[in-house]
Amino acid sequence: MQMTTSWYEKGRAEGRAKGRAEGRVEGKIEAKREVMCKYLARRFGVDSASVQDKVQQLTDMDSLDRVLEQLFAANTLEEARNII
Repeated sequence: MQMTTSWYEKGRAEGRAKGRAEGRVEGKIEAKREVMCKYLARRFGVDSASVQDKVQQLTDMDSLDRVLEQLFAANTLEEARNII
């Protein structure tokens, strides 16, 4: 019984750790999306809504990092749209 409990507890602990790590990644992704949308709204106003919608569809950290870096160099809404 002790061996089963130990194995079970180890599995639960690993599951909790994995869940926390995934939650942190999701939180970072959401934070980057929020920063980009706020920037777009501030820089280009309500006309940027369709671009903000595209930002919300980005789901991986690498894409978000690439877009975020390039987005700050966009001079027009059209350039921002093309980046995303």
